[in-house]
This record gives sequence, C-alpha cells and structure tokens, in this order.
Amino acid sequence: MTDPMTPTPSSRFRLPPALALAAIAQAALALSACTPQVVKDSAPPIRQTIGKEKAPSQDELPIIKSENIAPDAQKAADNYRELLKLKPDAATQTESTRRLADLQVQMADAGGSTPESEQRLRESMKLYNQLLAQHPNDPDNARIYYQLARAQQNIGEPEAAIATLKQLTDRLPESKLAGDAHFRRAELLFTLKRYHEAEDEYHVVMAMKDGTPFFEQAQYKYGWSLYKQSKYDPAISTFIDILDRELPTGEVTDPDAALAGVSKGKFDLAKDSLRVIVLSLTTLGGGEALNDYLASHSDPRFYPLLYTALGDAMLEKRRYTDAAKTSAAFIERYPQSPLAPAFQARVIAAYDAGGFDQLSLKEKERYVATYDPAAPYWAGKPATPEVMKALRVDLEDIAKYYHAQAQQELRAAQDAHKTLPQPPAGFAVAAKSYRRIIELYPQDPKLPDINFLLGDALLDGGHTLEAAKEYSKTAYGYRPHTKAPEAAFAAVQAYEQYATEVPKAQRPQALQMAIDESLKLADTYPAHVKRNAVLTQAAEDLYELKQYDKAITVADRVIKAQGNVTPEQQRIAWSVTGNSQFALTHYPQAESAFSEQLKLTAANDPGRADVVEQLAASIYKQGEAARDAGDMDTAAQNFLRVGKVTPNAKIRATADYDGAAALIAMQAWGRAAAVLENFRQLFPDHKLIPDVDKKLAVAYQKDNRPLQAAPVYGRIARRNSESAQTREEAAWLSATLYEQGKAPADARGAYTYYVQNFPASFDRNVEARAKLVDYARSSGDAAALSTALRDQIAVNDRAGAGANDRSRALAARAALELGRIASRQTQAIALKAPLQQSLAQRKQSMQQALNWFDKAASYGYADVTTAATYETGLVYQTFGRALLDSERPKNLSALELDQYNLLLEEQADPFQEKAISTYEDNLRRISQGVYDEWVAKSAAQLATLAPAQYQKHERGQDYDDRLK
Repeated sequence: MTDPMTPTPSSRFRLPPALALAAIAQAALALSACTPQVVKDSAPPIRQTIGKEKAPSQDELPIIKSENIAPDAQKAADNYRELLKLKPDAATQTESTRRLADLQVQMADAGGSTPESEQRLRESMKLYNQLLAQHPNDPDNARIYYQLARAQQNIGEPEAAIATLKQLTDRLPESKLAGDAHFRRAELLFTLKRYHEAEDEYHVVMAMKDGTPFFEQAQYKYGWSLYKQSKYDPAISTFIDILDRELPTGEVTDPDAALAGVSKGKFDLAKDSLRVIVLSLTTLGGGEALNDYLASHSDPRFYPLLYTALGDAMLEKRRYTDAAKTSAAFIERYPQSPLAPAFQARVIAAYDAGGFDQLSLKEKERYVATYDPAAPYWAGKPATPEVMKALRVDLEDIAKYYHAQAQQELRAAQDAHKTLPQPPAGFAVAAKSYRRIIELYPQDPKLPDINFLLGDALLDGGHTLEAAKEYSKTAYGYRPHTKAPEAAFAAVQAYEQYATEVPKAQRPQALQMAIDESLKLADTYPAHVKRNAVLTQAAEDLYELKQYDKAITVADRVIKAQGNVTPEQQRIAWSVTGNSQFALTHYPQAESAFSEQLKLTAANDPGRADVVEQLAASIYKQGEAARDAGDMDTAAQNFLRVGKVTPNAKIRATADYDGAAALIAMQAWGRAAAVLENFRQLFPDHKLIPDVDKKLAVAYQKDNRPLQAAPVYGRIARRNSESAQTREEAAWLSATLYEQGKAPADARGAYTYYVQNFPASFDRNVEARAKLVDYARSSGDAAALSTALRDQIAVNDRAGAGANDRSRALAARAALELGRIASRQTQAIALKAPLQQSLAQRKQSMQQALNWFDKAASYGYADVTTAATYETGLVYQTFGRALLDSERPKNLSALELDQYNLLLEEQADPFQEKAISTYEDNLRRISQGVYDEWVAKSAAQLATLAPAQYQKHERGQDYDDRLK
C-alpha cells in the first residue's frame, strides 16, 4: 500500500519505440520509518500533485514511436520468433530481438499482473540482457537499459531497475535518456526510502535546469527527499523556491488567495509545497523556527503567507497555543509591519478558538495598547479601518470582562459579609475601555449602551459623581434609544447616592444636582415608570434644602399624578407638603396635608404616630397664632381641637392646658374648669398637673364654686413640689372655701391641716384656731372643744410679745369657755356620803374652773373679766349650796343630824362670802364705767345672797356707796 505522505514516481519517461504504449510502474514501498509522525499523518499522495501535470511538449521530451504493429500483438510476437528461427543477418536479428522484447513488455502491461505477464516480462528481460551482452558498446543501448529497468520494475525488482538505470547513466552519460534515467532512478530510490541517494539523483536532474523537462518534478521531489531526511532547512528553501516561481507576483499574505492565483496545472504543486514548508516548520518548532529561518535567509516576497499558513495548520491540528505563537512570532520579527495588527488579531483568534479566555484577554489588551490610534505604532498616521474595527471589538471585550470579574468579586465579598477596603480594580479598567470606545467611535450605534456600561463601571468603582454624569449623558446626549429612560433613572439614583457620600458641607450642592436630574427625567419622560418615584424623592430633597415652595410644587405633581403613582408615594408627597407648609407657618394648609397623609398611613405603620404628632402640631400652631393675635376664643378652639382630632398625640396635654389657659384668659371659668378636670383624668401623672390644679382652683373659685375649688387648693397645699408660701396660701384658701361652701367637716379638716403645717403664720393660726373652736363647739364633741380652746390659748401664749389684741381676746374667751366647761363639770359632781371623797373631787374640779376664770380675766378685756368674775362668784355660790345640799350620813340621830347640819353651814358660809365678795368685785367696775350683762347678773346674785343690802338698790351711786 502506498504511503499517503510519499510522492509517487513520475509517469513521464523517454521510451524506446517498441514500448511507446507502455504504462508507468507503480510505487512499491512505504516511506522510511525515520519520517516524522506529523508528516506521516499529514502528507497526501504525491500522485495528487504530479499526476495532474501536463505532458511535456515533443521538443522537451520526444517520444520515439515504435513501428506499427499488427492488431494482434501475440501474432506479431510469434512472427518475430519465426523470423529469428530463420537466423537472419545480425542487424535484423538484433532488431527483431529488441522488438520481440518490447512486444512482450507491452503485452505484459496490457495483461496485468498474471503469471503469463510475468513470464513475458522475464522473457523480455532475457532478450534485453542478450542484446547488451552481444553489443555492450552500442550507443543505442540506452534505450535497452531503460526498457530493461522498466521490465525489472514491473516484475517487482526495483533494486535491479536502479542498478540498470545507473549503468545507463554511467556508460552513456551523454545519452538523451540520461536525464530521464537519473529522474527515474531517483523516483525508485525515493520509493525504496533511500532518500539520500534519491536526493543526489534529483539534484543531478535539477542541475540540468532547462536541459530536462523534469526540473520542476525533480525540484519538488528533491525537497521531499530532504524533508524525509529531516533536512528541514534546505527542504524549506527548496519549496520556497517553488512557491516563488508558482505563486502570483507581488507580496501575498493569504494562502487561499495566493493559491487561487496559481495556474490550474500547478495548483497542487504549489499547495503541497506550502504544506511541506508548514510541516517542516511545525517539526522545527513553529513560529519561532520560522523567525530563525528567515533570520538566516532573506525574506521571500510572500513571507507573511508562511506565517499565515503555519498558523492555520496549527489551528487545524487544534494546537491553539502554537498557532497563537506563530502569529506572535510575525509581530516579534516585523513589529512595524502594516500586517502586524492583523497578526495580533490572529493571535487573539487562536486563543479564542482554543477557549483560552485569559490568554485571549491578555492579547486583546496588547492589541489595544499597541494599535490604539494614539499609540507610537502609527507615528502620527491614522489607524486603518481594519484596525479600528478590531480595536472596537477588543475594547468592548476587555471592558466587559473586567466589569464582570469585578462584579463577581464584589458579589463574593457581599455574600461573605465582608467589606472590601476599596472597589475591585476591574471597574476602573472597564471604565477606561468604555470611555475609549466613546472617544474613538462617536458614531457607533451601540454607543448609548457603552455609555450606560461606563456609568455602571464608574458607580461600582466608587466614582459616583462621574457615574451620574455618564448616566445623564446616556439619557439625554444621544438620539432617542431604548436605554435612555433607564439611564435617566440611573442618573437620578447616582446623584442621590453621591449626596450621601459627600461631606455635610457639600451635601446641599449634591442634592441640588439630584433634584435637577429628577425634574429633567420627569419632564423628558412623563410616562417613565419611575417618574413619580423620582419626583417624590426630589420633593423630599427640596424640603431638606428648605426650598419649601418648590418642595410643595413638586410634591403636588405626585399628589395629582395618574396611572402608576403608588399610595406610598402620595403619602410621602403629602408629608413633604405638610412639613413644608408647617415650615412656612401655613398651619391650616399643613393640617390639611397631614390629614391626607394620615389617611394613607396604615394603622400598624410604625411611622403613623409621627404623622399624628405632626397633625397635632399643625393644629396647635394655629392655636398659638390665634393666641399671639389676641383671639383667645379661636386659640382655645384650636388648642382643644388637638385632643379631638388627635386624642393620642403627645402634645395633646400641652394643647389642653393651653386651651384651658385661653379660656381662663376669656374668664370662661366653667369651660376652663371642665377642660382642666378632664386633663387631670387623662394625664394624672403629667408634669403640668401642679399648674393645672392652680388654674383649676382659680377657675372654680372665680366661677363661685367654693366646694369644687377647696379640694383643689387642698391638693396644692399637700404637694411638696410647691413652695412653702404657695402651699400655705392654698391650704388657707382650701379651708376658707370649705367654710364658704358650708362644709364644716371639710373646713374643720382643712383648718386643722393648716395649723398643723403652717404654724409660722400667727394671725392665720389664731383665726384658724378660732374656727376650729367654733367647729368643735358645733360638733358637740366636748373633748375636741376643750382641745381647740386650749390650742387657742396656747397659740397666743407661745407668741409672747408677738401676741396681739385679737389673739389675746380669743385666748381670753377660750379660757372663759374652758372655765365654764370646768364649772359645769364641777356642778355635775354630786356631794354624796362619804362626803370626803366626793368633796375632794368637786374641790379639784372647782379649782380648775377658778383657774381658767382667773386666766381669762388676766388678759384684761372688760367683757371677759366681768364674765369670768361672775362665773367665779357663781362657782363659789354653787359650791356652798352643794355643801348644804350634800347627802347626809345615814343612821344619825336628830341631835347628830342637827350638829351635822350646823357643821355644813359653817363650811358653806365662807364660800357664800367669797361669792358675795366676787360679785361685789364686778359691781365695783361700774365706777370704772363698766357695766354689762355680767355686772348686772352679779348684782342680781347679790340681791339674792344679801337682800338686805342689795335688794331694791339701783345701779350707780347706791351700789358704789354700799361697796365702799
């Protein structure tokens, strides 16, 4: 079987006439084992190349035709045999023998590989050898040698054929068949893989140049012989010579285009020559080997084609890295070549084909860096359209790769809950490439998309303001495109984000940019799905900048929006409106806005309480405004409306308080009291409770409701947070109001609280003690009355020099009353037997009464003194009478009883005398101008006790004379 990588011998020889119709011999052996594997796997049969060559002209390779033979070759051969049997002359015998041998070869060729054909060939070989032996020096032996070699080859004896052909060239070197013989011998040697010998034979043929029609075939096979011996360098040179001759003139770079320009009969020759060059270079190491080869040889005019073909062959074998290195080798050797960018593109394509994304990316970056229009490569010349096209693709690929990589890195950090010290560097690389696309390709239809991606890269890379500007440019800087609305919203978001990143001092300026961008979106894209969202945010931003009127205007656009506006957006818009109106002191409008906001706020919304407070504040502020304007009625209404509209507002207590204060200012005491009482119920622990009580007490008092005011003052009096003065005053008012309201029990308690807690106020204590005496007396509680009277005396006595007429007078009357109480108690003690025991009790009780009367008189008040004197006389008088009326001991005899009575009379008389004497003391006061009830009563008693002296006497001088 023929090796597909080995060229087959040529079919063109110079034949002797008898063999004009013979066919060429077939190839016999395979290529030698030393041939590289890559060659064995790649080389097609040489018959595909040489077999299609045109036959040489008659002048180049004359064919000597045999004489016409009979249609029946076997019969002709038989005739020659018969002729030879006749033993003709030597010349005829020689010619007949040769013709017979030629016929035998012809018939063997026609009969195919059969035993009969082999027999014929062997017979011909025998005849040829006889002729050579008979005529060894015949100049025509060249034909015989040639035919003999042919028969030997056909019968399968190529070594013999090689030897025969060598005899031909050695003995007849000048023969016209010598060149053919060298070529034929080279072919047989090549078939037997004796490449070194074949090389020499082909070289002999090539040396003949135009002297042989086999030059091109020999040159081609010579190159193959060198290749088979791994003599790649000379083999490459040989095939380059062939290509230089066959390829179209001028510099060629594309193998297919170059081969398409080769003449039809030479296409396979040129194609295969290029293939062997590629195989040789592949074996030597690829592109680097080609560089080395060209460094030691001059560059052929088609040198780019060699790099291209070598790279393509590597790609076909899926040797992607070697393919890329081949193209890179071209750039290394010819960095300034106009073809360098194309070869760099081939480097990238090779890595892409192999799926080597990282290597491809690296080479794209090299392409961009080297062939950018501003790169030194161009030396001021404009970049070619081809380069600009490739550069456009590479820039976008680089940008998107680094962009995606950076995003992945950022997501990984976020998923791991890590914070990167700075954004991934890939964002900056991507942004640079996007920006370069925009600079270099202003008319690119995809420019809006690229500009959008630039914004994304800048934003993720931490350049928020630059990103915002690029988004804005994308949205408004191009003809209408599908990305514009999205870019417009991205610009708004970026400006908003930028406002959160800048220092506080720069925030207003940043917010203004966000606002301007938001309004631009809303005006440019009225149907934008995010229109109302950005207007809502813009309204909030305007409020933050205190541009309240503008905030209201923008918020109103959201409030009145139709379509895709959400309740939440309108809720925020109402909030901005309310806050802005509030800031402008437009409190009714603020109330209206907050009311609408509250309607849109869910009951369970955490922010609902704040809205309630804002609503309450807007109502409250209306009350303040009215109060400041002096309109207390309106002020009160608004203050109190806070509790009605927002009953749970924190400011409700203050509002109710201020409402009550406004009512008090209007002297609407009843309404004020009702509000204040309600305040106490709703806010019992509020810090304003002390003030509420004060106002409530005043309101009740002014409204002539003492019994309602009194307990309020009582609370104030008991509140330790109040000043001592306030507490004392409240305690006093509480007592007096209870008294005014005719609530004696409460009044008594209030006065008691007062005297117990505020003893320093002497006058009020004196009066309070007097009130307590009255209430004790009215209550019928003797013990309480006694205590009250004693306290009345004590408060005066403790005052010392601080005592006054009022306190002394009250003390005198108290002592008088205590004496009377003691006197009544004395009179209640009956003198019973045994007299000594009851008498002692009564004497003790009498002495207490006398002491109190003495004390009463000691204060020096005439009316009290006369009363005390009278009561003293009465004590004595009643005591004497009690002795006389005392129970007598039982079992006394009449005499004893008389004696006992006399004894009692003796004991009673002194008391009667004291009584008279005491009454007379009162009568003596008449001369001092004192005459009152008690003087008169004393006189009456004297008239009873001493009728002889005092009965029928008138007041005046008669009494005076008597007393004298």
